[in-house]
Amino acid sequence: MPGITFEFVEGSPFPKKLLKGKTARIIITADTPRWYDWLFMRSPALNQFKKGTLEFCGISPVKVTYIAPIRDSTLDFGEQWLKKVYNLGMKGA
Repeated sequence: MPGITFEFVEGSPFPKKLLKGKTARIIITADTPRWYDWLFMRSPALNQFKKGTLEFCGISPVKVTYIAPIRDSTLDFGEQWLKKVYNLGMKGA
């Protein structure tokens, strides 16, 4: 959103980042184990959102919580992650 999250700078390929001082946390769920997503795929969806959207506008740091695998996970697994995510929200982390 030009004018809200960034501004174009005439003569420069880089924008003025209007969201400096803001932080973010991405919580991503997947069936692919994190090591596989990073090692073989280079985390394309995560990189695009983190670098191409959030950091592009000046948001930093961007922390990541990766929850996987979801498919065939147990109820206990889900409850543990819900508690962790809830606690992250309560801390504002």
